[in-house]
Amino acid sequence: MSNKPTIDMCNEFANKRKYFDLNPNGAWENFDPNMQEIINSSQWHEAKFIDEERGALHIDMSGVPNDVGGIYVFVLKPEIIPRAHVYIMYIGRAKHTTNQNLRKRCKEYFNDIRPKILMMREHWGKHLYIRYLPLDDNNIIDQMEKSLINAILPPCNDIIPDKTIMMAKKAAF
Repeated sequence: MSNKPTIDMCNEFANKRKYFDLNPNGAWENFDPNMQEIINSSQWHEAKFIDEERGALHIDMSGVPNDVGGIYVFVLKPEIIPRAHVYIMYIGRAKHTTNQNLRKRCKEYFNDIRPKILMMREHWGKHLYIRYLPLDDNNIIDQMEKSLINAILPPCNDIIPDKTIMMAKKAAF
């Protein structure tokens, strides 16, 4: 008897496992009050990302504004506990420029081939939503993205701003 189904199941479980952390240095406890006021605004919106039946972007994505920049957060919503059970997978920003806007940037993730984004989309696409906060000020957009990523440490973000990596030291015996 082959153990291939068991191995496949274990590999699939291991490949889909993600760990979630809050910055242990308290970045979330000492969040900039000005940023927190903007984040607490009622201007956040949500769009389902993928229409799993059509294998395309969900119609909700057409409602994301294309005349501003902003912050967007990819979240998984398994809805085990309604309106309370979400996982923040990725945090990003879209500056408002002649070549970029919030809708365009969010839609680009549908074809993104970065490994963590691809995994996020392929493993959890039917539960994937984008929460977004439209903003006009590119300086605030940059600062907010950096602050949120540093505080939350989303598992699908490759770059953590202000991450400190200590140089290796030879062990003393």
